[in-house]
Amino acid sequence: MTRRLARAIVASMKIGWEIESNWTNVPLYILYEAVRPLSLCILLYFLYKVVSASPGADPHFFAIFIGNAFFMIFGALASGLSWAIISDREHYQIIRYVYIAPAPFVWTVIGRAVTLLAVALTSVLLTLLVGRWPLGLPISLGGVRWGLLAMSLPLGLAAACGIGLFFAGMLLITARHSLLLAEGVGGVFLLLCGVLYPTTYLPWWLRPLAWLNPLTHWVEASRRVFGVTGFDKPLGALPDWELLAILLVLTVVYLYIGWKSFLWFEHRAKRAGKIDQATNY
Repeated sequence: MTRRLARAIVASMKIGWEIESNWTNVPLYILYEAVRPLSLCILLYFLYKVVSASPGADPHFFAIFIGNAFFMIFGALASGLSWAIISDREHYQIIRYVYIAPAPFVWTVIGRAVTLLAVALTSVLLTLLVGRWPLGLPISLGGVRWGLLAMSLPLGLAAACGIGLFFAGMLLITARHSLLLAEGVGGVFLLLCGVLYPTTYLPWWLRPLAWLNPLTHWVEASRRVFGVTGFDKPLGALPDWELLAILLVLTVVYLYIGWKSFLWFEHRAKRAGKIDQATNY
């Protein structure tokens, strides 16, 4: 069973890669996908330059740059889960054949999203390289806390997967326009999770929502990987082990809710006959 499941996931990853990149070669496709995040980071640099003569030497801009770079991974993974359903159901109309495959449908969807995740990780690497040389940020291999990165990155990916599964499952019983809901929630998280500014700048009644979101703690851990501390005072007061413990607990909760929600939405869609119901015009 485990071997068959692994083969199904790998096959789904290959299909996802072929669908996304079959129009060009690999280097050009990766560059194409990296243009948007790179442009956003450079835009942030020039916006910050309005209030600071040298953003590259400003620790606050460095914190914003790192937070934004890693938050892009959440957007790619969460939207990739939803896009796997949209493309198979609306564009190619083959979801009925994918659904009856021996592997559980949820793992097939996750395998398709892994392709976009790999591209997003490559985009993050290119963004960090641009930050190091053209923008002059203090990024170096010697300053990276690899142990913290190895512990926080998988937790952040799992949390993003849990959130993405919830909205991907919702797509099974709604029209294709629900993809916009997932993207809109990503924008809300961008404003809520301390990516562009500390959570203390939020209204007092929104701060608990930010602190109960695993992405907030993941962004803080990602900043600490590159030696950035003190950007968000409440989170900065936590030691590394406590920050990772909170991140672990919240990730388990969000992943469990996302997984169970996807299976519940799938069950509802199957009973209502909506698994392969196209909603485009």
